[in-house]
Amino acid sequence: MKVFNKVLLFFLIAVLLPVSASAQKKAAPAKEEPKALSNPLSRRDSDVREDTMPGYIELSNGEVHAGLLYITRDKRLEMYDVELKRQRTIPIHKIAKIECNVEQEWMEKVWRFKELASDEKMYTGETYPCRIFTYTLVFDDDRTLEGPMSGIIFVQKLKEGEDTSVGHIPERDAERFYFHKRQAEKTDIGKKLSEIHYTVLVKIGEDAYKEGLRKAEAFGNKKNASTPPAKIKVRKEGEKRAKI
Repeated sequence: MKVFNKVLLFFLIAVLLPVSASAQKKAAPAKEEPKALSNPLSRRDSDVREDTMPGYIELSNGEVHAGLLYITRDKRLEMYDVELKRQRTIPIHKIAKIECNVEQEWMEKVWRFKELASDEKMYTGETYPCRIFTYTLVFDDDRTLEGPMSGIIFVQKLKEGEDTSVGHIPERDAERFYFHKRQAEKTDIGKKLSEIHYTVLVKIGEDAYKEGLRKAEAFGNKKNASTPPAKIKVRKEGEKRAKI
């Protein structure tokens, strides 16, 4: 009889334990679903930039764009340091001014192969504008650095009644201005040097922003402004500079 009771007890335990565990699982509160990931391309509060600087950019035809200046997030301008013989990365908030130096400018001829699978080329009679630049950076402590530079600076314009304290506005588009060693695009075939503008000056600071507004207003009174002949930088014999 005792053996029968023991067998019955083990049987009941084997049957009831899974039922009890199942009930506990059902009674446990359901876990919250993970939040959906936000669209990384959407404009959010985190898009607000705290690294914007007031100032302006002036083009070779006299056109001026004043507003809040900034560069691509987590990026810096890159310039070759001829003294240290290495590439340097420079944050925009350390810069007071950028001046463009035109080293050369010319009209490049367009050549095409005379025949398919032939090494012989022939001049098409077409040309396109070419320029080579270096840039002079003036830092906020008056130090300078010159060399080829690459990067993009964005300018977000402010509306009437706004001042630079408004800060970056994520919903508002910004214009972009490129800095590069060589300006030469075959898409500009047939155009003249005077038709291709480039950035000649960047000034940063509150006073620079106000100066840019005055310049922009003065330029607005002009019409059909074109790029004047470039002032080719004349260098002293033996003067050091980065290779271009």
